[in-house]
Amino acid sequence: MKKLIYLFAVIIIAVAVNTCAKGLGNADLNKTGLFDQSGNLISDTMIYTNRVSFTGNIPAWATNIRFDYTVIDNGENFEIKYTENVLTPNLPFDPSDYYKVFVPYTKGAFYHTVSYKDTNRLNQLWFDQINRKGQSDGKVFAIRNRDNNGGVENNDFQKTQGSRYDYYYFKDNGDIVYKGGDKSSYSKEILVKRFVGAVIVDYRKVKEETNPEKGIFRKDEVTYTGEWTIGAIYKMAIDVNEARERFKGGGSCEGVYNFIGVNKWTYFNQYVSDRRLFIRQFFNTNFMEVLILNPYNNHGVKNCLGVQAYYAYYGSYDSKEGDSIVAGFTHENYPYMTDEKLYLGKRPEEIVPLLSYTTTFTENVYNWKFLAIPGHKY
Repeated sequence: MKKLIYLFAVIIIAVAVNTCAKGLGNADLNKTGLFDQSGNLISDTMIYTNRVSFTGNIPAWATNIRFDYTVIDNGENFEIKYTENVLTPNLPFDPSDYYKVFVPYTKGAFYHTVSYKDTNRLNQLWFDQINRKGQSDGKVFAIRNRDNNGGVENNDFQKTQGSRYDYYYFKDNGDIVYKGGDKSSYSKEILVKRFVGAVIVDYRKVKEETNPEKGIFRKDEVTYTGEWTIGAIYKMAIDVNEARERFKGGGSCEGVYNFIGVNKWTYFNQYVSDRRLFIRQFFNTNFMEVLILNPYNNHGVKNCLGVQAYYAYYGSYDSKEGDSIVAGFTHENYPYMTDEKLYLGKRPEEIVPLLSYTTTFTENVYNWKFLAIPGHKY
C-alpha cells in the first residue's frame, strides 16, 4: 500500500510540474531536489565536510575523490577524514529513486520528475534540451567556437567566419561535430565528442573576481548550487595529441583543441585549481566528461546557455603535452576518468563528488566563445 501511495504522489507531482510557467526568466531553480518515500521534496542532499562515516562497506566515491584521506576503523563502522572539505552526500533516511530536475527548453514545463535509474528518459531530456523542443520555433542549439565573431542573432555565427563554418552542431544521436575542418581543410566536418548517456548532476555557478587593474588575478570561485539538472556523458572522439596536431596554430579552428584539451582555467573542488593554464592529458578516446548547458553561465545573453564540463581527473599539472604516461594516473583511478558504467544509472550524490573538476568553456571574450546559441541543425 505504501508503494502505491508513493507512486500516486509522483503522478500528482508530475502533473503539477507540467503546469509550471514556461518562461526561463521566472524559473525558481530551488524547486529541484530528491523525493523521499512519502513524496516530500528534499533540496539539501549534499554538504561540504572533511569527515564521513559508514556502517558496512565504504562506497567507491569516498575513496576515489582526489584528496588525501585517512580511514579510521572503529570496529562497528568506518570513518574517513579528508585533508580538505569535500562535497559529500547528505541523503535522507528513506530516499526514493525520483528527483525533480530543471532542464531548460524542454517539452512542456522545464521541471521534470525522473528516476536516476531511467537512462532512456534522461537521454530523452538531454535530446529535448539540445533540440529546444519546448520552443517550437524550428531552432536547435549549436555551439559557437572559440574565435567565432558572428552575432548571436539570425544565425550569424553559423555563417562562414574567415572561410570556415566555425561552430559545432549536435547530430541526431547526440554526437558533437565541428563544422569547420582542421588545419588541412576548411570543408571537412569532424566528429569531436561521442554521446554516451545522460545523468542527473548539479548546476555550478562561477563567480569571477579577476581584475588585473586592482591586482586581482584569477580568484574566481565555483559554487555548488544544490540544484539538479541533466548532463550528458561524452567521450572524446579525438585524443588531445591528435587535437594538438590537427588544430593548434590553425587560426579559428584552434578552439577545437581547447574543446578537447581545455588549455584554460579549470576549477578543482570549489576554487581555481592552478594559476597556469591547465591541459588535461586525455591521451586516448576513452576519456570522458559530463557536459552541461548552464543558464547561470550564459553571461546574460538571452535564450542562450553556457557550456560547462565536469569530470574526474587525477593527473599532475606538471605533465607535459604528448605524455602517454601521466603522473597521477593509476590503474585504480583510471576507470573513474574513462568508464561510463561507474556513472550511468547512479545517484547524483554519488557521482558529483567524483566529478570534482569544472571547466567553464563559455567566456565573455571573443564574443562569448563556446556559447550554446539557437540556430539551425547543420
